[in-house]
Amino acid sequence: GPISYHVHRLNPDLAEFISIIYSHPFRTLKVQARTVAENLRCAASKCAELAAFPKEIVLPIQEFLVGLSRVMLANEVESNLAAPTVKSVDVKRRSRKPLLPYQAVSLALIRFRSWSTHPQSVTYEMHVQTEAVVAAALVIALQACCPNDDIFVATPHRIQREAVRRTLTKVMDDDSLLTAFGQMSMSAKQSRRAVTVDTIERLQGLEASFVICLFSLPKSSATADLSFLLNRRRLNVAFSRAKTMCILISSDEVFCPPPNVLADETVAKGYAFLEAYQQRAWSYYLALQAEKIL
Repeated sequence: GPISYHVHRLNPDLAEFISIIYSHPFRTLKVQARTVAENLRCAASKCAELAAFPKEIVLPIQEFLVGLSRVMLANEVESNLAAPTVKSVDVKRRSRKPLLPYQAVSLALIRFRSWSTHPQSVTYEMHVQTEAVVAAALVIALQACCPNDDIFVATPHRIQREAVRRTLTKVMDDDSLLTAFGQMSMSAKQSRRAVTVDTIERLQGLEASFVICLFSLPKSSATADLSFLLNRRRLNVAFSRAKTMCILISSDEVFCPPPNVLADETVAKGYAFLEAYQQRAWSYYLALQAEKIL
C-alpha cells in the first residue's frame, strides 16, 4: 500500500488538508477533545472580558466561537457558519458518554471586509489596524474560554504584527479587562505569556493550540501584495502551527485574485492551497466599518 507519515500533533482534518501538497498522505493518532467545544460555547458569556472592544466586534466574535462549538457538538443547524464544500475526512466520532456525538473542527475561516462611509477606499493602514482589533478580540475571547491553551497570531508582515501587539497591549491595560481576568483567577501576566504575536517565518518550528493567521487585504491594495501572500510555503507554515484549531482571517480580495496574478506558477500553487483550505473550513462572514472600530 502507499506510504504514509504519522503526524501525532495534528488533528485528522488538519493533517489531511496539509497532506495535499505532499506525495504521501498523513495519518494521525490525535483526536480533538470534546472539551474544546464545551469551552468555546462559553464565549457568549464572556462580555466582561471583551469590554474593551466595540460591540460591533464583540457580538460577531462571540457568534463565531459559539457557532464553532455548535458544529463540534453536532448542532450544525443552529450554527451561523457556512459549512465546508469539501469534507476532507470523516472526523465525526462518539464520545465515551453515550448519545454525545462530536465533530472535530480544526479549520475555521473569517471572511473579513473593512469598509468606510467616506468616498475614498479604506487605506491599507486602516485595514491592518481594523484586522488587528479583530485578531486581538479573538485572542482575548479564546483566553477567556480556554485559559490553559496557548495562542499564536501569525502575520505575513511586520506591520500587522506591530498592529496586533499595540492593540493587545492597549486592551490588556484596560481596567475592566484586568478585573475580568482577576475574577477568573488568572493574572494578566500569565495570560500574556500564553500569546505569541509574530511573523510566520519567526514562528516556524513552533506550535500552539490556537493559531490565528492574518491574510486579508483591502480593496485599495488588492493586487499589490498577493504574490507575497499567496506563497504556499508561507501558508503551510502558518496553518500547520495549530495543535487544536487554525483560524484564518482573509478576504475576497485574496480569495478572488485577478487572472494575471495567477499567471505565475508559484502564486497559482499558493492560491490552490488557500482555496483548498477555504473549501474545508467552517466560514463566518464579517464586515466592519473602520471608523467604528478605530
